Amino acid sequence: MRVDSIDERENLVMELKIMEWNINQRMNYSGKNMPDWIADVIANEAADIIALTEVYKGNNWEKVKTAAFNSNYVVFETSNSSAGQNDVAIAININKLNVIYAKTYYPSIQGIPDYLEVKCKSKKTDKEFIFICIRIHASVGGSIRRQELKHTMSVVENEDTVIVCGDFNNYRRGYVDGTWCLNEISKICEKYNFVVKTPEGSSIYEENPSDTNYEFPEDHFLLKGIEEKDFSLSPYDRNFMENDKTIYRWNRDFQVYLGNDKSRKSIYDSVPTPFPDHAILKGKVVI
Repeated sequence: MRVDSIDERENLVMELKIMEWNINQRMNYSGKNMPDWIADVIANEAADIIALTEVYKGNNWEKVKTAAFNSNYVVFETSNSSAGQNDVAIAININKLNVIYAKTYYPSIQGIPDYLEVKCKSKKTDKEFIFICIRIHASVGGSIRRQELKHTMSVVENEDTVIVCGDFNNYRRGYVDGTWCLNEISKICEKYNFVVKTPEGSSIYEENPSDTNYEFPEDHFLLKGIEEKDFSLSPYDRNFMENDKTIYRWNRDFQVYLGNDKSRKSIYDSVPTPFPDHAILKGKVVI
C-alpha cells in the first residue's frame, strides 16, 4: 500500500491565510470617512481571504478598497444600507482560488444577520468550500441573535466544508445565559457539526482584563469539515493602534473605565467611530 510522503501531501493541499476585521463604521454614524491607514493594515496582512464587517461605503470607500486590494483580489460587498444595517465585504485571492458564486441575505427582517457568502474552489486541489462572514446584530435581544446564528447554520447544513467568521456580539466570556452567550454559540454550533475557534483575551474593550470572565471575545471562526490539524488560530491582533496614538490613547485597550455618575451608572471612554475598535481575527487553514 502506497503512503504519501510529507512532500507529496504538500502538493495535494493548499494553505490559506484568512482574516476578519470589524472596522467600526456603524452606518456612518460619525459622518466622517474611515482612516486611509485601514487600507495599509489590510494590504500588509496579505491574507488570501479578507472579511470586513461594519463596512460603510462612504466617500472614500473606493479609495480604501483600491489601496487595500490589488489586482490579485476580487471583492464582494453587500448592500444593506437601505435596510438600516451595516455592510460586509469579502476579498478573495484569485491566484489561489476560483469563485463559484457569491450570495447574501438582505437583513430587512428579524433573524437575518449581516451576511455574505462566497463559495470557492482551490486552484491547486480542486476542493470546494464555503466562506461566510456575518455580523450578529447588537441592537436586538438574545433570542433574535440566536435566530441569526441558526439561520447561518441552516443555510449550510448540507455543505461539507464551511468557514464562518464574524462579530457575534455575544457579551463577556463569563456571562451565562440560556439564550445567547458564548457557551450557547458553542452548543448551537455543535448541533450543526461546527467547531468554534476563539483566541484568548478580548477582541473589544480592554485587551486582557485581570479576570478572564470579563474578557469580551466577540469575533470567532466557526469550522465545519476541517480537521484540527488543518487549522491554526492566531492571537487577536491589535497592532494597528500604532497608526494613531491620539485615538488609541490607552495603548492596546479600546475602552477605559472612568468611574460612576451620580446615579452610580458606569462611565466609559471608548475609541470613536470611524476608527476600528475590534482586534483583527486571523488564522490559517489547509484546504
